[in-house]
Amino acid sequence: MANFRESSIAHWSSSNNCVEHINAGSLQRIADATELMATSYQSLIEERDRYKRYYEERKKNMASMERRIAALQGVITKLRKAKP
Repeated sequence: MANFRESSIAHWSSSNNCVEHINAGSLQRIADATELMATSYQSLIEERDRYKRYYEERKKNMASMERRIAALQGVITKLRKAKP
């Protein structure tokens, strides 16, 4: 006999397949689909975590740049006051 999965898809009404074979094939197909969904879900989680890391890194860089700009503005103010 062929694969249980194939018999549950193609020959479900034929007399040579019993109900147990059809059910076994159906359960195997359901298990395959569930595993495929789990891998897709895992890749989505990894992508989300990667974007979160990018966001946190960018946030730190922006804070650093804002502090640098504030410091340089302070230097400009000091130079302007010292000039005359």
